[in-house]
Amino acid sequence: EPRWRDPTGAIVLAEVACVDDWLGEKVSALEEMAHTRIAFISRLGQAMIPTNGTVLQEGDVLHVVAEEGDLPRIAALFCRPIPGKGMH
Repeated sequence: EPRWRDPTGAIVLAEVACVDDWLGEKVSALEEMAHTRIAFISRLGQAMIPTNGTVLQEGDVLHVVAEEGDLPRIAALFCRPIPGKGMH
C-alpha cells in the first residue's frame, strides 16, 4: 500500500524492496532500468535523498515515486536479479 498519494490519486510514494543482486549498483542505474524515480532511501534509520553517485547498500529501503499502475512492474523488477548481470 502506498505511503502517500497525490490529491488526484495518480501519483504515489511507496516503499519497494529489492534483492541483494542490486547491492553495489548506483541508484541512478536502478532508476534508469525501472523508469522510475527513487525519492529517498532509508539507510540505518536515517532518510537520505540519493545523488547520482549513491550506491545501494545492504539494509537500504527504497521509496519510489511513480504512477500507481507502475508499482507492480517496479516491484517485480527489483525482486529479480539484474537483467544481464553476470552474463558475458
